[in-house]
Amino acid sequence: MEKRTLLAFALSLLVLLVWQSMFYKPPQKAKTKQKTEATQKVKKKQKREVKETAKKAPTEKEKTINPAPITPPQKITGKTVVVETPNFRAVFSTKGGLLKSFKLKKYRENIEKDSPPKELVTIKDVGYYPFFTELLNDSDAAIGYTEYKASTDKLVVDPGTKEAKLVLSAESPKGIKVIKTFTFYPDNYLFDMDVTLENTGTKALSDTLTINMFNTPYEKKQSRLNANRVAVLSKKGLHEYNEKKIRKSAPKIPGPFKWIGYENNYFISAMIPRSENGYSVSLVMVDENTHLVRTVFFTPRFFVKPGDKKDFDLRFFIGPKDLTVLKEANYDLAKSVNFGWFDIIAKPLLWFMDYIYKYVHNYGIAIIIVTVVIKILFWPLTHKSYESMKTMKKLQPKMAAIREKYKNDREKMNQELMNLYRTYKVNPVGGCLPMILQIPVFFALYRMLYGAIELRHAPFCLWINDLSAPDRLNIGFNIPYLGGLPVLTILMGVSMFIQQKMTPTGGDPRQEKMMLLMPVVFTVFFVNFPSGLVLYWLVNNILSIGQQYLINKKA
Repeated sequence: MEKRTLLAFALSLLVLLVWQSMFYKPPQKAKTKQKTEATQKVKKKQKREVKETAKKAPTEKEKTINPAPITPPQKITGKTVVVETPNFRAVFSTKGGLLKSFKLKKYRENIEKDSPPKELVTIKDVGYYPFFTELLNDSDAAIGYTEYKASTDKLVVDPGTKEAKLVLSAESPKGIKVIKTFTFYPDNYLFDMDVTLENTGTKALSDTLTINMFNTPYEKKQSRLNANRVAVLSKKGLHEYNEKKIRKSAPKIPGPFKWIGYENNYFISAMIPRSENGYSVSLVMVDENTHLVRTVFFTPRFFVKPGDKKDFDLRFFIGPKDLTVLKEANYDLAKSVNFGWFDIIAKPLLWFMDYIYKYVHNYGIAIIIVTVVIKILFWPLTHKSYESMKTMKKLQPKMAAIREKYKNDREKMNQELMNLYRTYKVNPVGGCLPMILQIPVFFALYRMLYGAIELRHAPFCLWINDLSAPDRLNIGFNIPYLGGLPVLTILMGVSMFIQQKMTPTGGDPRQEKMMLLMPVVFTVFFVNFPSGLVLYWLVNNILSIGQQYLINKKA
């Protein structure tokens, strides 16, 4: 790889990392109009009650800007209901009908053999749990943390069953009966939540229902390469909100949208509205220390007269960001696996890597094969690039003589240089242009290899037991800031240094010295990168060394 091209590539890689944190713009503020919900059929007394309630209620815009504050108990007590499916184990509390635990049976917390199933409800004893349900304008109704009656103590969804339901019901002192019906299925991570509000009182009810999801990071250690964020898919495309945006602007997201979810690279908790009309969402940073994010889902404004009821239907997906699983779940959830600008290249590469894995049963070997195939595909381009660089190196003395001779006549100097290129049939950009064409593939692999759930806890060989984590060899004592020894990363740096020494230079001593520092820079840069990405880079360097050796030998 040409020296200037490597420098440009390194700088581009740095720019890419900075760009990731600045790419998405916050959505525009909602501009919805308040709808009148009283009808001519209600009695005059009910009409007056609706008007009085409406006067006290905020507008639709105000509702999304100012979700009602919540003061939860420090601990959620009460009975628990366990739901077992082939894919997950969920634990609900009868106190508020809240979700206290959601463990994925096919994924683990860490690579240890005795590691427990992956927990996606990571909130610990603070009272903020998913599925908190409350009326926006009438918090005195006290339906949020009331005690619910459960239809069963344990619900088992066997593979042979079509579906199974958990019903939680409660009634507030103000005459509002709330029924939460959860429907679970055996073959996926989707489940339904139907909320029924029944007016058992003597006064009409006009309000907005809020359903709250609370999330803290899925991993104990926060990582810039695996940051937690909220993603929203609407007709305008996918938008992401990191913690900084949520903390700074408390975004208000108007409907319609297909889904909204809290996610990192590997897992997502998505809320899917069954109806597109009138729904909106607010995002609030509740606690910066624990990174607690509140997602408030607002239903349309409703009116329920005494004796009537109102139903609200939602669907949820809480599970892995596996493309196959997400596509089977539908609702365009597969778009949550987002590799940015290089998505169109990265996803086919991910498919190809998964295809190879079916035969080799080792993702490390699959990465090596993918690297070899890509190198073969680009072999003619890199070969042409190396040949062009060697020719340019031979012409350096003649080019230097022309520059010295016509240093005061730039036009004449450029003319003579072009004549020189034509005489020896060389393209001055022939060395870098083929390499530039490969950069999108490099970036696509970079994004795919640190963002694919397939590599999470995937072993390779020897000390590399997790391709999604940095490689560290235990040498009996801890190295400051590193822990173990990053052997794979060091080997990558050494291979890059050898490649630099073998690659033709442009004849500029200063540039040559600067380029010899690149292996050191890349080694430091890659030391905390996933070992799967480092493995790709190492193999690519080794193949490039072999190709350069053949070219030098032929020359």
